[in-house]
Amino acid sequence: MSPLAFALSLALAPLAGAGATAMAAPPPAHDLHVSYGSAVVEGAVLTIRVRFFKNDLQDALARQAGRAAFTLRAEPEVEAAFLAYFRARFSIQAGGRALEPVLVGSGEDELDREPVWWYAIRFEAPAPLASFRVRNTLLGEIFDDQTNIVKFVRLPDERQKTYSFGKGEESFEVRF
Repeated sequence: MSPLAFALSLALAPLAGAGATAMAAPPPAHDLHVSYGSAVVEGAVLTIRVRFFKNDLQDALARQAGRAAFTLRAEPEVEAAFLAYFRARFSIQAGGRALEPVLVGSGEDELDREPVWWYAIRFEAPAPLASFRVRNTLLGEIFDDQTNIVKFVRLPDERQKTYSFGKGEESFEVRF
C-alpha cells in the first residue's frame, strides 16, 4: 500500500469512542469529503479507478436525477446515470481535444466498515499521453470542502504524480 493510500485509509477510518461495544452498528456519518482516484497511463490509454463514499455518490446522482434517493448498482441504467454525472464533472483534454470516457467496471468495497463505490473509466487519445489537462469537480456541488485526490502512474517507467483537486484547484496540467 502506498504511503498516500495508507494515510487516506487512516483518515477515512471511523473512530471508536471510549466504551465502544462489539455490537454491529452503522458507522457514523463521515466528516471527511474525499474521493480517491488511481490512474494508469500507458501509451495513448489512461484508465482511472475512482473510489467514493457510497452515500456521497448516491446523493450526487439523486440530485442530478431530481430524485429523493438513488441506489448504486452495477446495472446499465445506474451506470449511464453515473457516466453522465462523470462527464459533467471530470474531463481529460489532450492535444486540444476532450477525450471520451468509457465505463469499464464498477463495484462496492468497504473501507474500515464504511461502504465505498468505485468506477473504472478508460480514456483513449490519438497519440501517447505525455501531457494532458485534467479537470475534476466530482462531488464539489455537494460539499464545499470536497477534495479529489488522483494519483497518476505512467507505464512502463512507473513515474508517478499525485494531484489534489478542490475549490480553486479544479484543473491541472499533467506532464510526464
